Formats: sequence, structure tokens, C-alpha cells
Amino acid sequence: METTISIGEARRQLHETLRKDRPFDEKARTALELGRQYLGADGGLLIQIGQENNYWEPVITTDLAAESFSFSHEPDLRETYCRETINDNTPFVLHDAANQGWADDPAFEFCEFHTYLGVPLILNENAYGTVCFVAKEPRSEPFDNAATWFAEHLARLLERELERKHVETELTNQTNLATVLNRVLRHNLRNEISVIRGYTELMAEQLDDEPATETVLNHIDDLINLSQKARELEDVISASSERQCTEITSLVENIVDAIDDEYPSSSISVEYDGEIHISILQNFGRAIQELVENAVKHSGDSPRVTISIETVANGVEIRISDDGPGLPNHEAEVLIDGKETPLAHGTGLGLWLAYWIITNHDGSLDSTVTNDGTTMTISIPQRPAVGAQQQPTELTRSGDK
Repeated sequence: METTISIGEARRQLHETLRKDRPFDEKARTALELGRQYLGADGGLLIQIGQENNYWEPVITTDLAAESFSFSHEPDLRETYCRETINDNTPFVLHDAANQGWADDPAFEFCEFHTYLGVPLILNENAYGTVCFVAKEPRSEPFDNAATWFAEHLARLLERELERKHVETELTNQTNLATVLNRVLRHNLRNEISVIRGYTELMAEQLDDEPATETVLNHIDDLINLSQKARELEDVISASSERQCTEITSLVENIVDAIDDEYPSSSISVEYDGEIHISILQNFGRAIQELVENAVKHSGDSPRVTISIETVANGVEIRISDDGPGLPNHEAEVLIDGKETPLAHGTGLGLWLAYWIITNHDGSLDSTVTNDGTTMTISIPQRPAVGAQQQPTELTRSGDK
């Protein structure tokens, strides 16, 4: 066959195809068909291989390839030209196999392809397979550099699409798992623990060991609070991305007043020069509450906490400083790179909650530990307001996490 499409038109249609919101198989098949037309081949194939067991299978083919190339037995990688492509990790090209020394090779005897242009397909730095174009008849001239370049370009684009497909599948599986686990935490576990708490209180009335009873009830309450925070994490992920312009100092003052009532022995001060407006999501106050409560709970019998709020270049910075022993290293890992950490008395999950809310604002949460205590610094970028509400923000960072 001769080429029926120019390289410029093939490249234009290739990029247009891969930009569409279509299933991977559909986009890959269309891309292979474009390559077949430009290269003047009989068919294009995406081959998946397994070098350990010489596995070889065409997983996506052009229509003509699917009709023309059926095999009488299970193919073996050693009986294909693809072995050369994979072994050398470079394009392998034949335009007249029988006259190029391949007439007695198992690959030629198996499929009798005189023409072959194969490019390795790499996924996560491992050989996934090949993209190849084949024909039963030899070509009058070898493939030129432009043809080889186009086949490599097509393979690199399909690698990117294949990686996206794998990531989407993995995220879907993780989301489904997280949904099931969250339902267990929210409903089953919480309900069962509530029943246990009720019966524990009844049994406590028959016992004289008040300290032991109080310890058991405190641990039960910790589990109930943990399940509640798990529910709030789900709410953070599924929350609306619409922001509202908010006077942040009043929001923080109201949170502090509520915490003061719950922890009367604490001393919490809020410092700022004047009103500060910033566009935030509805759940932003929950992050502030979690961080202030964490500072109060872990800073001794008479904790002192200072919250300073100030405008910075294109945003707002909130610093929460306490006089406690400092944030444990295993919890600080959450702020460094989002690693999963041990959950000490539920504080780790609470820190996750604050971290996700803040990163949903495209902001950052950093900790500084000194001999005088810990300072948690929240940085939130300002977004241009449209009327009273913000344009929706893309939660890309939290989605990655």
C-alpha cells in the first residue's frame, strides 16, 4: 500500500483525536488507523507483552488488521518482530523482510509480514508492549526518518493516554474503597460504639471503680469523635467549590469564643490590625477550629494560644502559636508530603482534615517547632471576587492527594 494522507494532516488529526473525551480503546484505534494510512501499511496494532513468560497479545487493532491477521495458535513473543523492538528498546524497521535476512526467522514464518515498523510502548518506566504497523507485501523503499518519527510520536501520545487510563482506574478503585470504609466508620462503627457506650454507662452504675469507668468512656468517646472526623473528611472532598467573600477576623473570633467556652482554662488571643476579607469555601472555619483545638488540647493544663491574622502578597496568612511540647514528627509528615501517618488519639485524622480543607483552597499548611512551642502557618491565596461569590476553584491539589 502507498500512503493516503500527508504527515501534516495525520499529525493534525492525531492530536485532534486524542484531545477528545473518548474511551482509550476508541482513541487508540483511531490513532492506529491514522498511522496505518500515513505509513501505507495494511494494519496497525497495539501489542501488550510479558517478557518473563514471552506473552504477546494484540489488544487494540485497526479494523483491517483485525480482519486480516488471525492466528492459528497462541502467539509467542519469540515468534514476533516485537521481541527486537522490546529487547533494544528502540524502533525496529523492516521494509522487505525476506530479502533482509529474515526469511528463516520464526517471526517471518509465523506471520509472513514483509513490512514491519515497531516502537516500544513504556508505562511507568516498564515495557508495556509495542505500537507496530505491518503489511503482507514488501515496500519498494525503506521507511524514511519522518515515518519513524511519526510512529514514535504516536506511541508517546498513546503512552500518555494509557497512563491517564491507569490513573483513572486506580482512582476509581480507591474512591470506591474509601466510600465503603467511610460508610463503615460513619454508620456501622458509630452505631455499634454508641450501643457499647450505653451499656457501659449502665454497667458503671453497678461498679464502684469510677476511674476505670471514666477511662473506658473516654476511649469510647474518642472512637465516636474519630468516626465523626472521617465523615467530615468525606464532606470536604465532596464539598462545593464555590467560594464566598468572608471577613476572616470575625470568623476566627467566633471560633475562638466557642473553644473558650469548652476549655475555660485556656487563654486564646487573636491579633490583627483591621478587617480582612478573603474568598473561602464554607468549610474553612472547620480547619481553623481543628488546629486551635489541637493546640489547646496538647499544651498543658493552662494552655496559651495566639492567633495572628494578616494580609500578605495576594493572600492572607494565619499563624496559630501555642506553648506546648511541639507537633510529633509522625504527624508533621502530613504537612510535608501528604504521607499517611499513625493516628494518635485521632489528632492525625484531624490534621488530615485541616490539611485537605486548606489545600482545597490552593493554600499551604506549615509547622514550625521551637523550644517555646509550635506555630502552624496557614497561607491562603486571594482570588478575584465576582460580586459576593468567587468563581469555582479547581481542587487539583487535593485531588492529587
